[in-house]
Amino acid sequence: SVRSKVSIRDSKVGIVSISQFDLTTPTQFKECMNDLISKGCEKFVFDVRNNPGGDLASITAVLSMILNKGDVVISTKSASGAEEITKVDVVNYAGNYSTCNITESEIGMYGKYEMVVLADANTASAAELFTAALRDHNKAKIVGVKTYGKGSVQSILPLSSSGGEGAIKLTTMLYYPPCGEGYNGIGIAPHYEVELSGVAKETHFYKLTEEIDNQLQKAVSLLID
Repeated sequence: SVRSKVSIRDSKVGIVSISQFDLTTPTQFKECMNDLISKGCEKFVFDVRNNPGGDLASITAVLSMILNKGDVVISTKSASGAEEITKVDVVNYAGNYSTCNITESEIGMYGKYEMVVLADANTASAAELFTAALRDHNKAKIVGVKTYGKGSVQSILPLSSSGGEGAIKLTTMLYYPPCGEGYNGIGIAPHYEVELSGVAKETHFYKLTEEIDNQLQKAVSLLID
């Protein structure tokens, strides 16, 4: 779910592409970051274009490596008005979620680096939260176009209690980024609005290279100009 490379324009800029936030993402993110840092990278572009979101534990783990202990990652509100706030802290899961564990030494380990987030209209849900959290904590500027606008949480409720079989999937809560302003149905506007243009617009997204990707070029330029 995470790929990385060094910018062809400046060897101190690392490009980290996150395609989704699943249970493999925190480990892969750390591996990619450490590899780029070992190669001399000091500034980073986090590309979450076409990222549909994913697991809340995964996004919280990744953000915990950038933000400070106690920083708000997300708040959720149910239809009844019940609110739950998730903050950066040490986490120790068991089982499959152990890949999302965060130790004291990992909190904020990448927070000192300069960074830019690259987002588009297909950046959704948890990927929007990632974008908004780095914006709200003044960690990154956003380049691209307005994001999708999915700030809702779905829950799977079993039907067995009513004598039936199966389950029903319902929207049960709304996400709110650290600033408290929801983005559901609205999206997140970039600081620098840049549409794909020219050859890049006619090229399949996963075949884009830095030589023709004008959105990526703008993100990198913010870090080197």
